[in-house]
Amino acid sequence: MRAPFGTILLLTMLLGGTYWYTQVSAVCPVPLAYSIGRIDDGFNLTFNEARIAVMDAEAVWENTTGRNLFSYQDDADFTINFIYDDRQERADEEGELKLILDVKENLNEKLEETYSELVSRYNQQELKYKDGREAYERRLNVYNEEVDKYNQEGGAPAGVYDELEERRLSLKAEESQLNAEVKKLNEYVDQINSLGQEGSELINQYNQNVEQYNETFAQEREFTQGDYQYKSINIYTFKDHAELVAVLSHEFGHALSIDHVENSESVMYYLMGGQPRNLVLSPEDVAEFDAVCGSESNIFDRLKVFLSSLY
Repeated sequence: MRAPFGTILLLTMLLGGTYWYTQVSAVCPVPLAYSIGRIDDGFNLTFNEARIAVMDAEAVWENTTGRNLFSYQDDADFTINFIYDDRQERADEEGELKLILDVKENLNEKLEETYSELVSRYNQQELKYKDGREAYERRLNVYNEEVDKYNQEGGAPAGVYDELEERRLSLKAEESQLNAEVKKLNEYVDQINSLGQEGSELINQYNQNVEQYNETFAQEREFTQGDYQYKSINIYTFKDHAELVAVLSHEFGHALSIDHVENSESVMYYLMGGQPRNLVLSPEDVAEFDAVCGSESNIFDRLKVFLSSLY
């Protein structure tokens, strides 16, 4: 009579295990089979580019957990869609304004280089002028003293007069050269002032654009770039491949029944912006994953605990 009892107990254990497994699978449906659905033209995103981004998002979860969590299938009911709407238009506007900022920043850097070079040339030219001016004034003073001396004596002898005249002409040429250098210095000053004004205007424009960018785009955003809806993940906006991977990774987490976590660097943090560009799961992400999906290493231990609670 004991054999049938044992058979019934074994059957009960198997049914209990199946029920437990079904319950766990319902909470964390892995591996999640998905397909690529709609890709609107507004994104300029090819099917292959979409697949690569989705695979990168898969890797964010699978590399850390060591689990096969997602599986691409052409005919899977669960779809990932790329739906273009006003959110992507806003992202495009952000990209255009960011490009303007980058261009103006580069222009300002080049302007600063030119400005610094001109100031350096001016300083060198000014130093050369001052040295030449001081030497000229010393020679001019000596010449004038000698001319005054000979004038007081009634005039310079013929030989001395010719020598003085030669020195006078040399000093006059030297004076002309110094005046040319002054003109060059003034040209440098005009160029420097002009560049300074141009730089000030450019900086003002840049600062205005930065203020506009910060007011409109720079604040942290909730993950409204995409959403998870039972049988689909819909992507609405992204700036680049890295941000697309971040949005997909976040929505993949929701598809696994994982909720938001703390730590702004987490994939499942409710705001976007604090995550590292080289995206990896945070300890909070992993803890939430283990709580919802369990780790592969402890799944049989949990089954034992569950079964022992039945008897």
